[in-house]
Amino acid sequence: MKNITLSLILLLGVSISTNAVSLEKRHQLGLKVGMWSQTNSVRTEIALSGVETTVGNNGAMGGIFYGHWIQENFELTVNIEGMALDVSTESGLFGVSSETSSVSAFLIGGKYYFVNSTLQSSVRPFVRGSVGPFIGSQSSNTISPSIIVESRTETAIGAQFAGGLSFLTTSYLMRQIEVSYNLMTDFDAAIGGSKNYSGPGFSFNCGWLFGGGVASQNQHIKTSD
Repeated sequence: MKNITLSLILLLGVSISTNAVSLEKRHQLGLKVGMWSQTNSVRTEIALSGVETTVGNNGAMGGIFYGHWIQENFELTVNIEGMALDVSTESGLFGVSSETSSVSAFLIGGKYYFVNSTLQSSVRPFVRGSVGPFIGSQSSNTISPSIIVESRTETAIGAQFAGGLSFLTTSYLMRQIEVSYNLMTDFDAAIGGSKNYSGPGFSFNCGWLFGGGVASQNQHIKTSD
């Protein structure tokens, strides 16, 4: 919590010193890192048949995103994000096997910036809603003594609701802090031990701005006059 608070203070400090600019018709491409609410576990079991080690996920999430402002306070968004779930390895009398799994999401939606923040500040609060498929993948490899490779994919429909703050640090760089909630239907079969990965998330985003104009607030008002 201390690290999150410190990061927020630093972002605010950098952003407040930056002149507000117009974002209408501009594009954004960036990276996001954060947490997708899950628990972490490491378990090692020793039995007569061999040794089994399971490394659970720690909820770490990463992804990329794209945005396009169709007007100053509304941005069309595309988010692709994923989370590696676990790695399981078993070594015994009859061979060695390993299993990995992951969940990813492809989401399309829109982000609304509150009107009072438009062109008046480099710190802009927002809310976002997105929908799309959640894709779970699981694969296993077995050597006993032949090599057997199996993989399967499950797809569910879901949505992501989010809110946060955007910090316009320069005319070409925007940083964001975002709190989200993922809501999805169940997979037909479990991926990584679960059929559903609905839950809260948190991310830091960094986007590169390009295209369109970069007029400041004063320039925008003068042009309008």
